[in-house]
Amino acid sequence: MKINYSIREAVHSDAPDFASSQILAWRAAYAGILDAGYLAGMDVERLTQGWAGILGDTDQSVRRLAVTVGGAAVGWSGFGRPRDDMAEGTGELHALNLAPAYWSRGLGSELFLASMDGLRAMGYECAYLWVADGNHRAIRFYERHGWCRGGETKQDARFDPPLLERRLSVTLR
Repeated sequence: MKINYSIREAVHSDAPDFASSQILAWRAAYAGILDAGYLAGMDVERLTQGWAGILGDTDQSVRRLAVTVGGAAVGWSGFGRPRDDMAEGTGELHALNLAPAYWSRGLGSELFLASMDGLRAMGYECAYLWVADGNHRAIRFYERHGWCRGGETKQDARFDPPLLERRLSVTLR
């Protein structure tokens, strides 16, 4: 069944939808990877407040896209300036989240491709992302789109225990 969707720049009023879709995506994708108590404790009101601040920021070095169905954002991406010390011309796909009800229906790929076009439009020639070790579904998704593992890892200390993440990268041009 074809889904009528659109992809657009995120706006401040997307904050509640971003929070809801993030919680749904994380609970499905990170089950068995992140602490179950952490996932269960994710709070839509707190995340909405965080997203309201992020989406109200006018910094153009990071862009966010929303994929909408029926006017509601069911997924989003963030990309642009790298958060790590990287070579000139390298951008980062900060995140890509999609409500699980829309997984394997083409929306994630469309949002991903729009994000890659966005990185190119920002002048980046290469890109990287971090993916949680054990998130095999996401790793397969990125590898299908031509991203490669380089062996680099880091520990995300925002989580207890820290989350091991693996870096994937791609040439954009």
